[in-house]
Amino acid sequence: MNKILLITLALAASSTALAAPTQLTFWNYWDGSNGQVLDRLISRFNQEHPNIVVKADFTPGGELLNKLQTGIVGKSTPDLAIADLVWMPSLARSKALVDMTSFIKANNLDLNDFYSEPLVYGKYQGGQYSLPVSASNLALFWNKNLFKQAGLNPNRGPKTWSELVTFSKQIKAKTGKLGFELYTAGGEGTSWQWQVFNWQAGGDLLSKDYKTAVVNGPAGVKALQYWVDLIKNGSSAIAQPGAFKRGEAAMVMDGSWMTQYFPNDVDFELGAAAMPVAAGGKPATNMGGEQLFVFNSTPEREKAALEFVKWFTSTPVQIEWDKGTGFIPVKASVAENPGYVNYVKNTKPLLLPFIQVQKYARARPPVVDYARISDILARDIQEALYGRMTAKAALDKAAGEINAILAAGK
Repeated sequence: MNKILLITLALAASSTALAAPTQLTFWNYWDGSNGQVLDRLISRFNQEHPNIVVKADFTPGGELLNKLQTGIVGKSTPDLAIADLVWMPSLARSKALVDMTSFIKANNLDLNDFYSEPLVYGKYQGGQYSLPVSASNLALFWNKNLFKQAGLNPNRGPKTWSELVTFSKQIKAKTGKLGFELYTAGGEGTSWQWQVFNWQAGGDLLSKDYKTAVVNGPAGVKALQYWVDLIKNGSSAIAQPGAFKRGEAAMVMDGSWMTQYFPNDVDFELGAAAMPVAAGGKPATNMGGEQLFVFNSTPEREKAALEFVKWFTSTPVQIEWDKGTGFIPVKASVAENPGYVNYVKNTKPLLLPFIQVQKYARARPPVVDYARISDILARDIQEALYGRMTAKAALDKAAGEINAILAAGK
């Protein structure tokens, strides 16, 4: 074959290889309408970035963490992935994730625009290993029909702990229904919800360095005693899950995601607002959500994956993402965007209080053993709720057990 022809063919092949887009795999557990929104956004990213092709790879939520951990051990990780924020302490310590710090600085990404508490989960030894891309939180729902029957203003929820009790007693007296459904079934549900009351009272679960349990301080005891008293005075009851949904309780603390489900599941008009606050306390809520991160690979693949992170966390894309999914904004520029706020007011008014309270959202301790700590806390909270221990004794017991876990993990 002609030497010139061979060179020409070689150069053509080389050019084709160089022009081939970088193929990226993105593990996630978003399905249903959330998955459809993700697919639509990824398709747009691929069109806008012809040199990169992102492919979403769905894994059920209950399987994703194990799949990620197995992939890390077997060195068969994807390019990108999301994780529930409470998984991040373990993943960030795996040494398999890209530290985004230099990328964030080089691209002038404004971390101050992100709410600070969600960012905590991606921090490790001075690095930033993930960025928040979705959030959910807790607020108060109430049954406007029962409020009317009880002679209460149906358009105003209680604003303080004492008002919650006053409203509950009036509801019980006028309708025979419970005032407030408490989640007493244990596990993370009980722990997650109770921590809101603890924070409001000025307490916390662990010390600022995450080395010592402080849950049994005066604020924690106050918060748990408040729950115990709700049951004693008849405002709430033990082991009645679903009472609000059935119309047997007038109020409940629940998640922002329920703004999509409650309207279809109940036969009464709904109200929603921030949780009532303790006297002299501060507004607070607990949060869930997902974080986006990049796995170590080659410089080319990491650069392409980080470009997707930059694009997906941008304010315009996050606005579209939150509109489509009903997630709570992770950035102030989204939550305060007039177009987005008007959209929520006109289409999802129940969601607005959750968006407004997100700036008060607190992070659960970003420690590897959080799940075990949460289970211990919930179990001992139940001991107090069932009257088997005082609030102080129950939290002292929880603190001792949590400290043992923290010490063993050092």
